[in-house]
Amino acid sequence: MNKGYFYLFLTVFFFSTYEVVGRTLTNLVNPYQLNFVRFFIGGLILLPIALKNIKSKNIRMTWQDFLLLVLIGLTNVVFSMSFLQLGINMTSASLSAVIFSSNPLFVMIVASFVLGEKLNSTKIYGLILGIIGLVIVFYKQLNVGGNHLVGIILLVLSSITYGIYTVIGKKFTVKYDSVVMNSFSFIIGSLMLLPILLYNKYPVFNLPAKAIPQMLYLTVFVTGIAYYTYFLGLSSVNTGVGSMVFFAKPVLASIIASIFLSEKITIQLVIGTIVILIGILIVQKDNIAILSRKNADEET
Repeated sequence: MNKGYFYLFLTVFFFSTYEVVGRTLTNLVNPYQLNFVRFFIGGLILLPIALKNIKSKNIRMTWQDFLLLVLIGLTNVVFSMSFLQLGINMTSASLSAVIFSSNPLFVMIVASFVLGEKLNSTKIYGLILGIIGLVIVFYKQLNVGGNHLVGIILLVLSSITYGIYTVIGKKFTVKYDSVVMNSFSFIIGSLMLLPILLYNKYPVFNLPAKAIPQMLYLTVFVTGIAYYTYFLGLSSVNTGVGSMVFFAKPVLASIIASIFLSEKITIQLVIGTIVILIGILIVQKDNIAILSRKNADEET
């Protein structure tokens, strides 16, 4: 078996466990502290590889590059991941995974404004289908009210801001690779969370003893190793196929949540997830085809 598929399997497994493990930290670790520790240490884990890549390419980082990294860290770590963890705390792991995994739909919208990528009728159809899938997933839960409704809104905001992060990241990776972007933006973004922690007098590194195993897992495996195995996987397999692997995340996350958190997999969640994935597939169809042709040309 191609090692690339093994690396990608590890990646999607680790990513699929995030919402489940994050849910177990509700009322144990503040979401901002969780993200600070997770991304600060995760960024440090990736840093040696990032520095090696910069040196091998003989690239000098400019102030414009640094400011772009600040924007990337702000969008991903401070906004998207904070919205995600707050949403997880207020809803469920399975619902969070499905809503967050809809972010490719929002990538398309943002890319049309920032990168000038054209919106054709096929992409618009995929977007509409994806939004319908989102509504199917959570429409029955809108009547729950209170924190649950706020949690759904935060999860949608997390998906939108992650889409923005993805598009901005594309601009940065024209010059640098993804390891460099993630390592530096993780560290910068986590440091931007410090004022929030200090102002609210939240602990920075002080963790409850029973939260340490989960925090170690999220930091080392989900944030550090998973990103590295993702890049290793993409270097060994067709990029189009590599991007398709992440379609398994909402399905796998829901199954894991059902097993370990006893969360019920409803018919609405199943149907909505299928509709969302079909919508994403339609939206990504052209990009996947282009990437597949590009990789085929490189192999011949």
